[in-house]
Amino acid sequence: MIEAKNSSVSALEGLPQLLTYAYKNLEPKNLVWGLTTNGLNYWFVYLQQGNPPTYQLLPELNLIESERSLQLLQVLKAICKQ
Repeated sequence: MIEAKNSSVSALEGLPQLLTYAYKNLEPKNLVWGLTTNGLNYWFVYLQQGNPPTYQLLPELNLIESERSLQLLQVLKAICKQ
């Protein structure tokens, strides 16, 4: 699941909407991955079934800092291989 916002808005503003979509798709699965982005900043999230369901927000990746942009590229490549 991906939630995208305008680059002038914080990527985290998409988190509530992303969690809502992910929660609705959690029924047949135990775990759902999501991404909220504004095109510059990327936050990966996973939501896990439980009582109550829990989610974890992974560290921010972005296109500005070279180390974080390389990490983002690695994550996206790994996703493409699956």
